[in-house]
Amino acid sequence: MKTSTRFFLFLLLVPLLYACSGVRHLEDGEKWLYKQQVKGVDKNLENEINNLITLKPNTRIPIIGPLGAAIYERGEDNFDTARINQKKRSAIAKVDAKIQERTEAGKSTTKLEAKKNRKIARFDRKLKDGNFRMKTGTPLSVFDSTIVEDTKDRINSFLINSKGFRKANVTTSYTEKNRKVSLTYQVDTGPRNTIDSLITRTGDPALTTLLQTNQSGSFLIKGSDYDRSLLDAERDRIELLLIENGYYGFNKAYIEFQILEDPSTTDLWVATIINKPADQETHRSFLLDSIVINTNGNDPITETQDYFGVKYNYGNFKYSPKSLDARLRFAPGQKYNFTDFENTQKQLLNMDMFRFVNTYFDTTTVPGKSIANFYTAPLQKFQLTQELGFNVTEGLPGPLYNASLKNRNIFLGSEILEIGIFAGLDGVSSATDQSQVLRTIQYGANASLTFPRFITPFKSRGLNKMTFNPRTRVSLGFNFIDRPEYVRSNLNGTFAYTWQNLKGNKSYTFNLADIALIDTEIDANSGFQEQLDDLFLQGNTLAFSFNRSFVSSSSFNATYNYDYGNPSNPSSYLRFFLESGGTIYDIVGRALLENNDLENYQFYKVQVDYRRQVPLGIDKSVVLRVNGGIADPYGGNNALPYEKYFFAGGSSSNRAWNPRRLGPGSAFPYELDENGQNIIENGELKANRTGADSYQFEQPGEVLIEMNAEYRAKISGFFDWAFFIDAGNIWRLREFETPLPGEVVRISQGAKFEVNDFYKELAIGAGIGLRLDFSFLVFRLDVGHKIRDPRFPEGQRWQRLFKRPNQTVYNIAVGYAF
Repeated sequence: MKTSTRFFLFLLLVPLLYACSGVRHLEDGEKWLYKQQVKGVDKNLENEINNLITLKPNTRIPIIGPLGAAIYERGEDNFDTARINQKKRSAIAKVDAKIQERTEAGKSTTKLEAKKNRKIARFDRKLKDGNFRMKTGTPLSVFDSTIVEDTKDRINSFLINSKGFRKANVTTSYTEKNRKVSLTYQVDTGPRNTIDSLITRTGDPALTTLLQTNQSGSFLIKGSDYDRSLLDAERDRIELLLIENGYYGFNKAYIEFQILEDPSTTDLWVATIINKPADQETHRSFLLDSIVINTNGNDPITETQDYFGVKYNYGNFKYSPKSLDARLRFAPGQKYNFTDFENTQKQLLNMDMFRFVNTYFDTTTVPGKSIANFYTAPLQKFQLTQELGFNVTEGLPGPLYNASLKNRNIFLGSEILEIGIFAGLDGVSSATDQSQVLRTIQYGANASLTFPRFITPFKSRGLNKMTFNPRTRVSLGFNFIDRPEYVRSNLNGTFAYTWQNLKGNKSYTFNLADIALIDTEIDANSGFQEQLDDLFLQGNTLAFSFNRSFVSSSSFNATYNYDYGNPSNPSSYLRFFLESGGTIYDIVGRALLENNDLENYQFYKVQVDYRRQVPLGIDKSVVLRVNGGIADPYGGNNALPYEKYFFAGGSSSNRAWNPRRLGPGSAFPYELDENGQNIIENGELKANRTGADSYQFEQPGEVLIEMNAEYRAKISGFFDWAFFIDAGNIWRLREFETPLPGEVVRISQGAKFEVNDFYKELAIGAGIGLRLDFSFLVFRLDVGHKIRDPRFPEGQRWQRLFKRPNQTVYNIAVGYAF
């Protein structure tokens, strides 16, 4: 790093570090709560205790300090409450004067009174929340012994009453240095109560049998430690068990727990009591006598139809009972099941046909049985949606327009026909030179027909009943791109099935057929074709994607979301993708494609993406990711469609490399002279590892390995920060062909994936990031720095920090990286 750069950073950081010093914002006699810890308990209990503590230290960023507190305090220094109160009084006085005038004239003052209340609320909100800096930052954590004492009592009460530590004792101690306080909550839990006996009392043999039969799922286990949260979980379990077994109208208010303690031991006796309803001797279990689906809303019933024992009433709109039947999770004669009816409501709403779905159960008409009535009202048959905005890519943003028209129930089978058009103008990087930003015009249209069930050549009623939210989607689209380098058109069609599991955390997509016809016309005067030819000689197959092509494939995608992103508990995400391309050629042959000079491909592709988030406390977490895949072309051209290749580098990959510029393997380009010939230095070809051209071109690969780790923490308000380490690379399955003697060598060997030494070619980057988290939208700035660059010879791949050009990359993106 240059001396001038170091001096500039020094001048920048000194005032920032001074402004972020917590002590400088203290008033006379105040102390800053600098550190705080809980001792004497395990990690899980420590996290629960931390949730009870209201006074917490400010979040400190390494080296910088408590940035959030500095922002807040600076904002408070410039917040003039007297001035705002004066404005408030003046505004209210003006409205009061108008109210007085209208009152004297005998006119209504309702609107003015409402206006006055709005003004008062607005000023009060501003006085409470402060200015922008105060809302963005967090107040300085000033040590308060009264709050600490109250917190100590709260922790003690929690341990005794909620966790069963009857002899728990909490003490506090702190040390002070330079007005900085380090506080410790020392917890002595003592012995813990355990459940010695479990008793169930219902007054109903049938209910007792049901509970005993399902005792294995109980949260209360003999010999386990007492925890009041388990009582709440057990109450919820029993309620769900009963309402899933016919007990319509039952709720957890009927469930009571009695706890008896043996004073001489830590043993507890826990009695589960199901109280009787006030108007009858026992709780009643109901069978479904009949089911009625009313789709008419407020319209009169014009037609009635019976399908598999379910009655359908229609109004002005008629729906095929086959499509509605696929969404029902129950049948006449079954026991009432709350979960089945709730899932049925969700499934009917997911059809995008109805404004609402309400249920009413008639338990009086037929003794011991119930009549289930569903009431719906149709959405508008036609719906037009228009969007006007900006399209942000790697280059300059540009205007974007989308419009779509929905036609619901077009064939009376609950189908949705959607026709859309789009057009946009933006600036994007050249495919062969990231330093160039080119104007791009893009427009197109698409049409899709979605069925709310599986459409198959065989009977599939049972299959529809087994799955949640089944859909069949047929689509056809056309996309046109006009760039100075080329004009490209793409006609594509798909036939796909989608479905979920009952919980909604697992989703599946099976693309039975995905077909695309691609045509590209390259501008002969742009020099683009020459660049493609030169890249091909370097082993880069970008040129194939600009041939006239026919691409066909079938694919399966499974996504498992185990509450990923939960800020309180560990969570995970798994995605599995499998694709087979060109299989149809084995059946129908290639003659038609070859006669029309169409490039065609055969390949398979597998990809697995796993993510894990582990909370480390309030507003802190570590997120890990492993992403890998392989795509093997086995057709005659040994190539993939370009969009099927893997790429590494960019804001959601290795952030120390520019998008799609990392790899393959340890390969690097050789430097050429002005005549296009190799440069020889010391008897060896001169390598270009760090120059501007070194990462100029997109680098496709057939093997991908990525590993990411990111520490995330809140600064204050909607500002978060992160520290990350990214590792990975892409490789080719086959090595570049060796040029003949006398030919120019454009790229080194090392691109092929080798099991024995691929780990030596992993690129590693690290950096820090700033996030603006508005809950509904996250803006992200990440600064990545190359730590290990596989383009260098072994022994030289670990890089000194800030040593060479192109070592730092700035990434701006929307949403988290993973």
